[in-house]
Amino acid sequence: MTAEELLQRLLAVEAPWQVVKVRDDLGRSQIDVWVGRGESRGGWLFGKRQTAAPERETAWRHLNLGHARCVVHAPPAAAGDDALPWSGDDGQPFTHALARQIAGLFREGIKFQSVCAMLDVAVADLWKFKHSLDHGRAGLSGTPALPAAEGASSVPAAEHPVWAMLLDGALDIDIRVLGLKLFLSKLREQMRLITDDEVRLLKAHEMQRYFVRYERQLGHELAQLRRY
Repeated sequence: MTAEELLQRLLAVEAPWQVVKVRDDLGRSQIDVWVGRGESRGGWLFGKRQTAAPERETAWRHLNLGHARCVVHAPPAAAGDDALPWSGDDGQPFTHALARQIAGLFREGIKFQSVCAMLDVAVADLWKFKHSLDHGRAGLSGTPALPAAEGASSVPAAEHPVWAMLLDGALDIDIRVLGLKLFLSKLREQMRLITDDEVRLLKAHEMQRYFVRYERQLGHELAQLRRY
């Protein structure tokens, strides 16, 4: 089995797409993979010769392959197709698969710097992705829902509709804690820009985690939420 065939299986690249080139000499502990699209007669837009490369391409950071970083290069036609886990959105640094993994870590409350360390992603790329999430420019359609964290907290689960009501402004409560006022104002501004259901759920998780973290100080506010 060639390296191209092995990577095609590992990355779940399916027809009409195919891995056409692999290099492991472009960075320390990094594997670069080029994906091309098949023509109707079975030919390929660019060949498997190691020196061949598409004239125009987009590159995304993908899920790690063992301890090695993986970067996928593909024609612009692959961008924005949610059905292709190895591709990503135009202008975004990560593939759909990696974006969903990162969103899942955020949803679980993993801190920004910890995500960088765990996945070996650049801080600048993660900031760009997070900024796009917060401003409704990065969709996560198809992201599997994560189970709510277990614990003795009396805070409503992140999937409870009260959080969507609070973030959309349909529910107003009396807030005595300044930090919560500022955080809620920030999330409400972001929610006005976000249409993707999975990203909106991610924001609900952020709000719920805030209440879990400061539950002892937010008794007055929590008492109002429990009425719904």
